Amino acid sequence: MDRRRKLSLAHLSLIAIPPPELIRIAARAGFDLVDLRLSPATPTDTIYADDERLALCRQLAPLLRDMDLKVWDVEIIRLNDATNPSDHVPLMEAAALLGASRIKLVCDIGDPARAADLLGRLCERAAPFGLTLDLEYMVFSGVRSLSAARELMTAANQPNLRILVDALHWMRAGDTVADLSAAPAGSIGYCQLCDGPREAPLGREALITEARTRRLAPGEGEFPLLVLLETMPPDCPVSIEVPLPPGQEPLGHARHLLTATRNLTQKQDAMP
Repeated sequence: MDRRRKLSLAHLSLIAIPPPELIRIAARAGFDLVDLRLSPATPTDTIYADDERLALCRQLAPLLRDMDLKVWDVEIIRLNDATNPSDHVPLMEAAALLGASRIKLVCDIGDPARAADLLGRLCERAAPFGLTLDLEYMVFSGVRSLSAARELMTAANQPNLRILVDALHWMRAGDTVADLSAAPAGSIGYCQLCDGPREAPLGREALITEARTRRLAPGEGEFPLLVLLETMPPDCPVSIEVPLPPGQEPLGHARHLLTATRNLTQKQDAMP
C-alpha cells in the first residue's frame, strides 16, 4: 500500500458521529489522521462550552493513543466582524491538548484590511500553542478564490498562516493548476479531497448544499484530482471530506473513502 501521503478523515465525512466514535472509525478504516470539529461551522453542529470541550479532549487523548491515531486538524474558526481573537484561545488550548498541529479558518469579512488585522491577531494567539491556521477559501465566503486568499495571507504577514485548498472550492472558484503552481513555496498547507461534476450548481444556496451534502469520493466524479495532487507539497497530508450518503454505514463509508484515495495517490506515484 502506498504510504507516500498520510490521509486524514475529515469530520464532515461523518458529521453526525461524535468525536470518540469518529476516532475509532478512522482508526479501524486505516486512516493515519483525523480532523475533529470542536467548534460549529453550521447552525446544526454541536456547540461545546469551553470547559466541556476541554473535558472531552482529556477523554480523547488516551483513546487516540490506544487507536494509534493523531489529530491533524481541529475546526473551525469563523472570522467575521464580531470576532474577538481572544475568544478562540480555548479552542487553541483544546487543539494543543490533542496534539493537533492546525486549526481551520474561514473568513466571512468583506473588508480586506479588517480581515487581515483580525487574522494576524489570531495567528499571534495560536503561535504559543505551536498551531498553524489554515485559511480555507470558498466562493460563498468572504475569501472566494486562491488569489484572494494569497492577498489576505500577504497582508496578514504571519509565519503560522497557510492556505487550505479544498478540491471542490478550487473547482468552483475557477482556479487553475497554473494558479496553484504560482503560489509561493510554503503558502499552501494541505488539501482536502472530494470529487464531483465539472459543472457547478447555480446559485449560492445550491453551492452551499453541494459543499455540505453532495460531494463524491475521489475518482467518482470529473475533478482533475491527479493534477491537483501533483501541485501539492509531496509530504503534506490529504484530508478526505465526503459526507456520508443516505443509507450507508459509517465504517464502510470511511473504508471506501480510504480505498478510493489510496487508488488515486498510487496513480499519482505511477505518473512519469
